[in-house]
Amino acid sequence: MSEHAFVPFRTATVPVVFGTSPSAAIAAAQALAPEVWLAGVVTMSAEAELSSGGQQARLLRRALREMSRPPAFRSRAHVIVSQCPWEDLRERLAVDRPDLFVLDWQETAHALGVPAAEVLAESPSDIAIVRGPFPARIRKVLVPVRGGPHAELALRLALSLHPAEITVLHAVPPGADEADAPYHGLRQVVEGLPEVETRTVVTTDAVETILDLAADFDLLVLGSTMQPLNHPVTLGPIVTRLLREAPVAVIAVKNRRVEASPPLDELAGVKAISILVDKWFAENTYAASEFEDLEHLVALKQEQGLTISLALPALNEAETVGKVIRTIRRALMERVPLLDEIVLMDSSSTDRTRAIARRLGVPVFVHQKMLPDYGARSGKGEALWKSLLATRGDIIAWIDTDITNIHPRFVYGILGAAAAQQPHPVCQRLLPAAAARGRYHPGRRRRARDGADHPAAAQPVLPRAVGRGAAAVGRVCRPARGAGADVVFLGLWRGDRPAH
Repeated sequence: MSEHAFVPFRTATVPVVFGTSPSAAIAAAQALAPEVWLAGVVTMSAEAELSSGGQQARLLRRALREMSRPPAFRSRAHVIVSQCPWEDLRERLAVDRPDLFVLDWQETAHALGVPAAEVLAESPSDIAIVRGPFPARIRKVLVPVRGGPHAELALRLALSLHPAEITVLHAVPPGADEADAPYHGLRQVVEGLPEVETRTVVTTDAVETILDLAADFDLLVLGSTMQPLNHPVTLGPIVTRLLREAPVAVIAVKNRRVEASPPLDELAGVKAISILVDKWFAENTYAASEFEDLEHLVALKQEQGLTISLALPALNEAETVGKVIRTIRRALMERVPLLDEIVLMDSSSTDRTRAIARRLGVPVFVHQKMLPDYGARSGKGEALWKSLLATRGDIIAWIDTDITNIHPRFVYGILGAAAAQQPHPVCQRLLPAAAARGRYHPGRRRRARDGADHPAAAQPVLPRAVGRGAAAVGRVCRPARGAGADVVFLGLWRGDRPAH
């Protein structure tokens, strides 16, 4: 699995009741989460002495040790021996807080001595009920949905398996309209997932349609049916029938945060946008250590024909600015040609900040003196956006000049993601449009860099978050013959780990 794969479930707990073999649930949990906990349970009758369960507990612990092979599992050394096993297991779940509670269909709930509805209603974790046999290899997953929180969880689970194909199926009766509202919201989210195919089928019998189509897939994943308010929590008759009759393995899920609800509208489906957000963060969060091979970064830069600028916002940083410049220039300009230029964007410092930078050969700009027709403002935000006029790079990085533990990773850690990846599809749409606008007059380039007026320039907008990080990076688009830039990609550094 890729280091930046979408992993919505980090931990999964599978109950192993003495006398049962939840092989399908264990296999599913292994496929879904990097860490699986096996929770042993010995069920005792109300009349039996708990101490009499000692032998069964020892046998179960031995069985758990045989099942558990690190690093795939973390087995609980403590086995629950109880006359009320579900109550004790529920308390264990409340303490451990696994992302997913994975049950074998029928067998486990029956062995716990409670109706399945009670487990569905009271679990402190999201639930996945598995009916096997679970496939060793999953290439194609079918996800029938209507919309709402359980559908969102089903989609998350399908994505976490990383199959070659995911098909979201919406089965609707002829003439369906308002009942379709939740799916309309979900569809807006699914359209942002290129690995997911959508299919809508008009049918008078949704279950039969799903059963017929399921034969062409390896796995069926679906959310439980939403229940009306004050109605007992169940999987619903449709899900129950699919669990019983589907020709392939089935996983039915229920969101722990939802027990019952009033009729759903389109907003119920739109809430699944958190999938897009979580997936993007998972796939686009990096550690600086991934880019320590600076020669490789330089090769990527040269292959793409990129130039890279580093702008240093500063205000009275005489104590640290020199060390910052020397450290970064020595590592990323002299040893390897990763950076093409370094400039200082000063905020009218009253100490020796500018003099130190000039002595080290770094161009210095006082941002309050640039573009005077737009006014002079104090603060880091103005220094950042005016640095687009003072630099020439296709990628612009910013780092603070008051960093006392300066290290080249503050720069290459954020540049790595920008140089190694193509812009997000949204950015790819913005690039041609930004270039076509040609906001900056090419003949005034030098005057702008010297701090003179530049009436043709338009102010770029940078998020406030850039001003709160120790470092940031922007992938920019410059008109072919112009001096200006539109920022279309940003990355932030948080502590010891660059993010997004």
